[in-house]
Amino acid sequence: MNRALLKEERVHGNPMYPVSVYVMENLDYTTIMDSHWHQEMEFTIVTRGTIRFQIGTEYYEVHQGQAMFVHSGELHSGQKVGDEPCAFSAVVFDGEFLSSRGYDGLQEQYIEPLLQKKSLPPSHLTGQEQWERDILDLILAIIEDNEQAAPAYALTTKARLYHIFALLHGHMRDPIPTVTGNDREKIERLKKVLGYIHHHYASAIKLSDLAQLLGMSEGYFCRFFKSMVHKTPVDYLNRYRTQQACRLLEESGHKIVEIAMEVGFDNLSYFISLFKQHQGCTPSQYRKRLESGNVSASSLAQHV
Repeated sequence: MNRALLKEERVHGNPMYPVSVYVMENLDYTTIMDSHWHQEMEFTIVTRGTIRFQIGTEYYEVHQGQAMFVHSGELHSGQKVGDEPCAFSAVVFDGEFLSSRGYDGLQEQYIEPLLQKKSLPPSHLTGQEQWERDILDLILAIIEDNEQAAPAYALTTKARLYHIFALLHGHMRDPIPTVTGNDREKIERLKKVLGYIHHHYASAIKLSDLAQLLGMSEGYFCRFFKSMVHKTPVDYLNRYRTQQACRLLEESGHKIVEIAMEVGFDNLSYFISLFKQHQGCTPSQYRKRLESGNVSASSLAQHV
């Protein structure tokens, strides 16, 4: 299973096979996917519970057995609905994976309009219609084959993605009107500040730095940020830092105090307290669980 961080620069898959599959289970905290974006497209299917996804400025309540589609560059996030844990699986892929080697009728009629967002698939696949149920089955088959590295899974994945978009073709919608110019401006501003956090999280970041980045007062910036992300800038920054700490705990043998400093904390006790709040265990316990292979997806950093 692929485990990744909230990092929009991340390459999903590799240049020869730009596809990644993520299986996230037993998610028992409210925010299960912080606001982020990537250039790849994404199908996410909810396998347990209910998740309220935000895509741009639109909201979709996605129940078990339903899925959502996120186009390239779209800001999206997810929150658990209700008290029960939830789970989801995702297929993240570069749209160019679907392109023809040469420019042909297939590329002109089907692929290019999709890549250029001249025609848009529905964001919420409910499974109410047979064509939706067929798509949901194909998404699950892609996930299973990639998880198990089934024979020729790269080939069957590409074939199934073509099949999915063939089924979607008759249900495409025209771009925009639902997103106003003001909404687009808000999204681009949020992308700018999130990008700054993702690049500078290891350094001291002040609220005034973030507010100044968008030409806002600190008070107005905090209200703007919380209205879009549903948490304060400080909460978001701290959560992102602890996610980066997870990666270092997984990939390095650095001491806990060194990791705390590497991700932007200068107070070890504060770091440990926040880490436990976000991950449900201390950094030392997290590392021990990694070593024993007992870390569940709920305590690992999110995919993007």
